[in-house]
Amino acid sequence: MSQSTTVFAACDVSIWLDDINGTPRDISGSSNSVTLNFDHEIGEYTSFGGRWPNRLECGKDAAFDIVILYSLTANEGADIIIDWFFTNIPGPRTASFYFPDKDVGSDLFRAEVLIEHWDVTGGSGSGDPVEINVHLVPTGEVTHTTAST
Repeated sequence: MSQSTTVFAACDVSIWLDDINGTPRDISGSSNSVTLNFDHEIGEYTSFGGRWPNRLECGKDAAFDIVILYSLTANEGADIIIDWFFTNIPGPRTASFYFPDKDVGSDLFRAEVLIEHWDVTGGSGSGDPVEINVHLVPTGEVTHTTAST
């Protein structure tokens, strides 16, 4: 097989998250890492005389980890996460992830998500920015399409 010429770096990945009013906001400029985790529920069984397990597949699940640079500007990643967590009834919000960028033809993963947990990381002996690590989980289906706009 010949070497691929279509691989890409994550420099221009685009992350969009609804704000408190349901308006999609581009939080890419205040984020520097994203991990999309996809799981498939697999059941296993053996029977008498069987030496190798058999497997069945069933449900699917996912989780999304984003590293957000803590900034004090409205509608950037930190502001959206903090407002979302501390509102009286947080509820699900739409998250959209575009790979390699938000151009037409890119892979688009989208889901209604909830904040499962988040933490703030920073150290007094470091010049690195303070980061918010947020773990989002979908409620309902995660879709994969091709960006058309």
